[in-house]
Amino acid sequence: MQVTIVTPQGVKFAGEAQSLVAPSVSGDVGVLPGHQPLMAALRTGEAIVTVPGQEPLHLVIDGGYVHVISGDHVSIVTELCEGWHEIDQAAVKTQLDEATNELGGTRDDIASQTWLARKHRVDLATTRLRVVASKP
Repeated sequence: MQVTIVTPQGVKFAGEAQSLVAPSVSGDVGVLPGHQPLMAALRTGEAIVTVPGQEPLHLVIDGGYVHVISGDHVSIVTELCEGWHEIDQAAVKTQLDEATNELGGTRDDIASQTWLARKHRVDLATTRLRVVASKP
């Protein structure tokens, strides 16, 4: 199946894949060739693209949506897509510590925009560290 991942900066991945796992808002979605048409909103998380003859690609995805078209074409449109080689592990560890401290110090309701923004920073840093740990 053909998989394309697009961000505002352009196409981050386009190619043949044996499978795809994407972080939807209601849980991870696995897609294999022949999958039924689907459109799902994405959360911040890790996507895994299994490319024939290569190690699986572990990617940071930050929101957007996944669209399965006719079972053999899958598109992801997202704000951010990063591979492990694009991530500075030391900087992300510092960002995670800062974001965790800020989130812990939040006295806002968990539905407030402040709390949600701080939680997003924690989720993004955690996902980046998970993707870095997956490098071959």
